[in-house]
Amino acid sequence: MAAFFRFWTRQAEARPFVTVAATEACLSACGDLLAQTIGKHVLAKPATTDDSTGEKETKGYDLMRTARFVLFATCVSPVGVRWHRFLDKRFPIRSQSAWFKARRKPSAGVHLSASTLAARAKRRSEHRQTARQVGKRLVCDVLLYEPFMYAAFFSSMALLEGGGIEDAKYRVSVLLLPTYLAGLTISPIVQSINFAFIPLIYRVPFGSCFDLFWDSYLSYVNTEKLAMIEDKPTTPL
Repeated sequence: MAAFFRFWTRQAEARPFVTVAATEACLSACGDLLAQTIGKHVLAKPATTDDSTGEKETKGYDLMRTARFVLFATCVSPVGVRWHRFLDKRFPIRSQSAWFKARRKPSAGVHLSASTLAARAKRRSEHRQTARQVGKRLVCDVLLYEPFMYAAFFSSMALLEGGGIEDAKYRVSVLLLPTYLAGLTISPIVQSINFAFIPLIYRVPFGSCFDLFWDSYLSYVNTEKLAMIEDKPTTPL
């Protein structure tokens, strides 16, 4: 595992866009297959029976659906890399290791020297600066990046599935807001850790590890939940 981590790091330093794209492709494929597996075994509807043979029909994996998911994740992965670079330059953190510096309490009756007091004041200043910059990055990510990516995802899935512009608009209007609100319950926590502690080179794959499960949810929302919304009868006004 350590050898693979070192290999990935070397590749990410030499070819960041290709490495991240390959990582996103693998994780998105796993996420969609996980969503399909949950749909088959946990949320499955009663199996239908084939009238000609009398056997129950079992629905297999939709590999084209997985391919569409992988294609989208691969194409937008450079956007994620550039976004994190932009945030790093726009809201720089002077010392990302400031969080890890140990705080020692002085013994009773011990007077601290001027240099020690100055070092502690500097450390407190670094903590405040880091917290402010992480907060700014998080606000930008939540208010700008995430809504854009959700809109791009649902509209792209509609077009890749053969729908038109109206289908893409409909899907975004129906699914974007509830998905965005659901993401707000988890993503701020993950991204706060990401921005505060994770070096830039690992920031996209760290988020992608969380996205392995979030991609499963997005895949579910894009298919099963959309189908439930469309099947729900409308009440006449």
